[in-house]
This record gives sequence, structure tokens and C-alpha cells, in this order.
Amino acid sequence: MNIKSQLICVLIVTVLSLCPVSNVAAAPVSKLTPEIHSNYAGDLKGGRQTYIIARFFFFAPTFCGEATILTMEVGQSIHLKGVLSYDTPPTNSTDYSHGIPYKTLNIQSLNSDGETWSTVGTLGTSESGAFDVKLTPTAVGVYTYWITYDGDSQYAPAVSNVVTLTVTNMAIS
Repeated sequence: MNIKSQLICVLIVTVLSLCPVSNVAAAPVSKLTPEIHSNYAGDLKGGRQTYIIARFFFFAPTFCGEATILTMEVGQSIHLKGVLSYDTPPTNSTDYSHGIPYKTLNIQSLNSDGETWSTVGTLGTSESGAFDVKLTPTAVGVYTYWITYDGDSQYAPAVSNVVTLTVTNMAIS
């Protein structure tokens, strides 16, 4: 290889390392990320922007409601509910005005390294685009989840907000 060919190779490698080939924006994988919605805008899949909102839904003796951060005891159950929607972000986990029906979503959990996510299950959306999964942690710890949608030919991929569950041995008053 002559010097001109070597310089061209170096130039190509430099340009490729400075200019990403894809315009896909990967979702941050830090547990410090408070809210994440569709971070895949511009992905080559799908034509319509999608959004996911996820919230813990709980009943307590004096209150029922939604939260993104919750503390509970080992063995108690909690519902993680939300909606997959298109074009307009949902205002809450029961805003089904733009719900996308019958799609498969991934439940992902933040690994102990605090940087990578693992799929721990899948679930489907209902006719209204809603989803609901019951979680029953069996060990003390902090569990961080989000819901992802891989997208298809019609809808772009999406990532929900982060929800965090702290599980203790005894009730906190």
C-alpha cells in the first residue's frame, strides 16, 4: 500500500469515528436519569413517533395512586401500569387517547453495575394501548425498571420513564 492509500484509509477511519453512521439516539443507561421518553427519534424504523409512560399503581389503607418512586415490603405486590401511545405524549398512565393496541413491550431492569439494562419479561398492550404487570419482589433491594418498545414498520421505538422500587424487610412508617 502506497502512502496515498494509507492517508486515504486514515482519513476514512477518522471521518467514520467522528460521524456516526446511524442517526439513532440510544437511551441513556444511567440510574440517575429521571425521565426518559422516546429517545429513538429519527430511528430508521417506523414513521410515527411513539411514547411510553409507566407508573406504579398501588392501594394502601388510606390512599391509592400512582408513583414513579415507591417503597414497599418483601412479598407485597405492586402493579406497573402505563400506556404506549403515538404522536402525542400521554398526560398520565390512563391517557389512552392515542394508545397503540396489541404491541409487545419489554420490561427491563437496571443491572447492579448501574449502567446496563436486562430484559426481565415481556407484556402486551391492550386494545387501548394500556399495559399492566404485577410485580412481587422476593428480596430486599432497590429495583429500577423501564418499559421499552422495539418499534415496527408503522411506529418508532420508545423507552418509558424510569420507575424505582425500594423493597424492605419491614413496613416504613
